[in-house]
Amino acid sequence: MIVIIGIMVGMTVLSMGTLGGDDHTEKEARRLTALTHLLGEEALVQGRDYGVEFFTDGYRFLSWDPDERLWSPVDDDAVFRRRTLPDGVRAILAVDGQEVVLESDERREADEIVPHVAIFSSGEFTPFELFLATDSVRDAWTLRGLMHGELELLPPEDDR
Repeated sequence: MIVIIGIMVGMTVLSMGTLGGDDHTEKEARRLTALTHLLGEEALVQGRDYGVEFFTDGYRFLSWDPDERLWSPVDDDAVFRRRTLPDGVRAILAVDGQEVVLESDERREADEIVPHVAIFSSGEFTPFELFLATDSVRDAWTLRGLMHGELELLPPEDDR
């Protein structure tokens, strides 16, 4: 019995190394999917609107302040802090079917901060597709957000 468990553990460890267990693009795609899903749940529970702003090198989460009528970064939460993409990984974003030109993370005035993707307290999302790629869109992991709040994470075309 111990031999069988040892063999299974050994095979699992080996397969993680050979099947891309250290694939930075996949890891980041899965992290962003989980964080976006969690933020959607937070929006429903708190009855508050949130958003995601993407940059050439990362992304950050925003919250809507109805009193101030402004979006502001969620900087005080360790889970929803600003994230930087791994070296060599780039983001390509399409919102409502239109490609969005991403900018670097410049410091903006408070009234200029706007999310690319809104996550509403009703559970709905701005429809979007985010491609996380290293070389080409063909090798990209695709995160698709549907209007009714569902998220789909699709592997690169080679794996489909």
